[in-house]
Amino acid sequence: MNFISPGLALLAAAIAVPLLVSLYFLKLRRRVMTISSTLLWKKAIQDMQVNAPFQRLRRSLLLLLQLLILGAALIAMARPTLDATAVSGQRTVIVIDHSASMNATDVSPNRLDHAKQAAMRLIDNLADGNWSDIDEAASTDGAMIVSFAQHAQVRQTFTNDPALLRNAVRMIEPTDQISLLGPALRLIEPYANSSDGNLVVYVISDGRIRDQNLNLSLSGATLKYIPIGQSDITSSDDTDNPGNVGIISFTARRDFDKPEIVQVFAKIANFGHNPIKANLTLSLDDRPIRVQPIQLAAATSTPHPSTSETSPSTNIAAVKFDFVLPGTGLLTLSHDYQDDLLVDNTARLTLAPARRLRVLLVTKGNAFLERGIRSSGVRRLALMTPEKFENQTPETLRRGDWESSGLTGEGYDVIVFDSYSPNTIPLVNSIYFASAPPIKDIQRVAPRDDGDEQAERLLEWDRSHPLLRYVSLDDVIVSRPGRLVVSANATVLITGRSGPVMAEVIRDGVRHVVVSFDVLRSNWPIKISFPVFLGNIMQTLVLGGMMEGAGVSYHTGDIVSIPIKFDRPITYNGPDTLTVRRTQGASVLPPFRRAGVYEAQTTVDPPYDLLSVNLLDPSESDIPPASVLNVSTMSGNTSAHTAGIQREIWQWFIWAALGVMLIEWLIYTRRMHL
Repeated sequence: MNFISPGLALLAAAIAVPLLVSLYFLKLRRRVMTISSTLLWKKAIQDMQVNAPFQRLRRSLLLLLQLLILGAALIAMARPTLDATAVSGQRTVIVIDHSASMNATDVSPNRLDHAKQAAMRLIDNLADGNWSDIDEAASTDGAMIVSFAQHAQVRQTFTNDPALLRNAVRMIEPTDQISLLGPALRLIEPYANSSDGNLVVYVISDGRIRDQNLNLSLSGATLKYIPIGQSDITSSDDTDNPGNVGIISFTARRDFDKPEIVQVFAKIANFGHNPIKANLTLSLDDRPIRVQPIQLAAATSTPHPSTSETSPSTNIAAVKFDFVLPGTGLLTLSHDYQDDLLVDNTARLTLAPARRLRVLLVTKGNAFLERGIRSSGVRRLALMTPEKFENQTPETLRRGDWESSGLTGEGYDVIVFDSYSPNTIPLVNSIYFASAPPIKDIQRVAPRDDGDEQAERLLEWDRSHPLLRYVSLDDVIVSRPGRLVVSANATVLITGRSGPVMAEVIRDGVRHVVVSFDVLRSNWPIKISFPVFLGNIMQTLVLGGMMEGAGVSYHTGDIVSIPIKFDRPITYNGPDTLTVRRTQGASVLPPFRRAGVYEAQTTVDPPYDLLSVNLLDPSESDIPPASVLNVSTMSGNTSAHTAGIQREIWQWFIWAALGVMLIEWLIYTRRMHL
């Protein structure tokens, strides 16, 4: 046994011990009293002798007990320690899912609160030193809290303070976003690589994770999945569970020949174990205009809206509404079935008046690109050679009214550059193939002209970005793709073997999308994903999603750029309050956390005055929790390192002093009664 503060204890002992013993030597001041008997003389003489100075102390049990109490207190003051061996390098990360499906109420009060309770139990075990009850080795280097939905965030870095960890868990708020585990794993990966395999990651989730089938991995760590939801507290026979019925698609378009006719398309899916009947209600500015009953079969497997046939025997129904509306309005679609998830029971979109979209293609000739743009639904496409484009002025290329511009080269909505880099920065939203704008935030590095074709596949792309929504690039092969050099202001969309090959940057409110490779040097133009991508380009770059008078809506997690011409802050009131200032000609709103309608409190041009935000995601609406999480972990050295530590045991002596004090009090009171 060693002591941390022996000097302080010795000083206290030099003062306290003599004081205690001297109390038994004090000569008491006695009163003279006349008594009628000599029976008490012997006892009185003994008391006088023991109180006389320099007399030998009589044996006293109370004195012995009081010395023991004082000795235990003095030893505790010296802070005794014992040599111990502890596990070193063992770290713990608690990852909590707070996506849309975690708002399901199949557990009380909801899955997110249930997940927080599970995290609190882990933290309590840390505070009590009982992590060995959960894992094979105790943790000595603390824990970290990470939350994830569509984006991941470190809520608390590594600490041994349970109060900080608990507060970080309490601060996690629900969202209506999709669930992507990949960003969270990328946050944890640097700690896993430096932990020598001694990192334990607890993922607390319902397992409804969109990217878990994309070969997620976390090297150098042990991952443990804690499922949250109905299946973790009940038996597998949950036929009484109402499940979930969700709206997974909601769009609107105007008729090509009669723009005053609005066509609304929607898909509704039943993810529960029982067939259901419900009523769909379509409202315009909160006034019901259509009601349609639907019947959906029980979900026998996880449906996919792109492959399921619509019939009464399936769990997905497709509906269509037609009505006349020349102007604008807020469309709302809802169903009346009572289920476990509310966010997908309603979908909204803002219907804008029809407008004509004009696209300029600057190229020396590219039939694939020209046909792809025409198939994306644009009304008219203007072609221009690079030589002719050099003679244009910024004013003739600025966005303007299509009706007044005709085909004179004025008022373009989108410019597409094919293997040509302009000398000036266009003032119109633009996309560049095998070229780039003169912006320092994004530069194209052309492939070496050495005759080597170097065909390769694309490695990774951001499926959640509006430009790449429903775009699959698994079968795309590119020859000599080159690469992009981007700054922190740019958003990387596609990554190849040599680096980024597609990125986006916003400058002065104008969006520039750059593709490093020539589409003619790839098989992309013959794939179905190519026209889908071009359609996303036209819908996203033109008024943030509005094209051909379609309904304008956004997904939770989307980032929206608001074009404004003043420096006053913009405030939107809705499920959240969003306030943003103008930066470089545009105001970029943060990712939407909650679904609903956001109304601008500042004068903003339509359709940005009213923003409709929806979930519309089958993977989140399919809420039965997963029993297994598909994440591979390739731990290196999983054996823990040991290190010598000094363990303080002063608490033991305090408890011993309290115990002896209780015994001393009992003996004293017993003597007083006698």
